[in-house]
Amino acid sequence: MTVMVTGGCGLGGSFAVRYALDQGEDVVAFDIAIKTELLNDVKDRVRFVKGDISNASEVFAAVADNGVGRILHTASFLTGPAYDRPLAAAQTMVIGTLNVLEAARALKVERVVHVSTGKTVPTARQFAEAAGSGNVKIMPDPYTSHKVATELLCNDYRGLYGMDVVVIYPGQLFGPGYDFAGGFGRALKPIVEKSLRGEPVVLDAWDAAAVSTPRELNPTPPIRTVPVMYASDAGRGEMMATLADDLPANVYRLQSKEELTMYEITQIIMRLIPGSSIEAPEPEVRGGPVDPDSPANRDFGFAPEYDMEAGLREYIDFLQTGRYSRLLGAWGDQTRTG
Repeated sequence: MTVMVTGGCGLGGSFAVRYALDQGEDVVAFDIAIKTELLNDVKDRVRFVKGDISNASEVFAAVADNGVGRILHTASFLTGPAYDRPLAAAQTMVIGTLNVLEAARALKVERVVHVSTGKTVPTARQFAEAAGSGNVKIMPDPYTSHKVATELLCNDYRGLYGMDVVVIYPGQLFGPGYDFAGGFGRALKPIVEKSLRGEPVVLDAWDAAAVSTPRELNPTPPIRTVPVMYASDAGRGEMMATLADDLPANVYRLQSKEELTMYEITQIIMRLIPGSSIEAPEPEVRGGPVDPDSPANRDFGFAPEYDMEAGLREYIDFLQTGRYSRLLGAWGDQTRTG
């Protein structure tokens, strides 16, 4: 079977490509920019298609020309920039998702797996409650608003056309990839890179919150634990859902191995990078392990393999060497650069 991964050169998408290859699938990586840094060791086994997800004809052509049987839709817009460019974000996220769904409907693709965000659940709830009161005033967040729209579109295509469309909520991703990372990964990136250069890092309360919300919108940064997820786990879980046989549900959350505060994460970084210096506010709240039992585990066998320290080790090693020192599970030597 041929599987297409939109955003296949990105952070989670590239790991999904790797897992599909390991399972013996033919893989098409559809991306607006063919950057192979994260796939250098397997790029000869991947069909790269350069295309714009917001261009319907390019999406249709990629699916039709490659005989795609299933689609993993990871292509999206970065969380922070969506505040400044909501129209561009909508074209990528909403129109892009609509193009994927319409191509899948017209060309009879077996399944579409759409990667969303767990933030849609509280946002939709807050909106429903506020709308019922006649006075909608919730925290503006174009990224999450667009994701809510895409999930409703997925529901439409399931209900109207009987399509197999599954929504996945990964944890807060981090890992290598330069500008590929989302909100949490982008917050973590300069901390790791400055520490590797021997530069001291000082975080204020907002930095420690690791949120993309503009500071002027919320003067009090949240104190929170983050469901940290190394991108390898996210990509693997997303592709497991894509390749699975019949699934009893159509929305799944990929459980992370642990939830941590940014303070706890900085302590791990300092252990892994000798001589690094990171100052961060120490909150009273503490993180810890996450219950591994979940519908994703029961229905398609997903369980996270990386805790924060293991993910950071591989992330740091990649930044230093340009190669993955190891990938857990059954991926084997093919995941290593020579």
